[in-house]
Amino acid sequence: MSLVDLWFRLADVAPLAEHAMTAPEHAPTPFAAPGPTGPALFWVKDRGVYVLSNGKPRQPPESGGAPGQARVVYAHGHEPGTHWYGGTLLGDDFVEALSLTEPTLDGTTIIALIRDYAARDGWMVFTVFADRFETSFSDTGPTT
Repeated sequence: MSLVDLWFRLADVAPLAEHAMTAPEHAPTPFAAPGPTGPALFWVKDRGVYVLSNGKPRQPPESGGAPGQARVVYAHGHEPGTHWYGGTLLGDDFVEALSLTEPTLDGTTIIALIRDYAARDGWMVFTVFADRFETSFSDTGPTT
């Protein structure tokens, strides 16, 4: 049974993904967990739930923001001031990396799916379980 579905509007996420794809360098996955060394989106839970590019130099926020901050896209309904707790296996705050160029089970890459669904005003969904998450794509958004 899933804990939560996190919905990200791809029209907003696509610029982050393209930044990662064209960046000359890429930040490694924080903490000790191994992760992609190439273009990726970081999925973060701290002050809200969001994704950002791992491209370096960082992609600045669209407006305002302190020096060194990066542009982020929040999951629908999980903006700053919200608190989602993913259970003891996921921990309280975390960072996960989503490689944009590694093939999925059907051989498609995440960047190809992002580009395809963004052109259709689609959504990326992280379905979170106690011990993992799965990524899917939808032409329609969340119902709430």
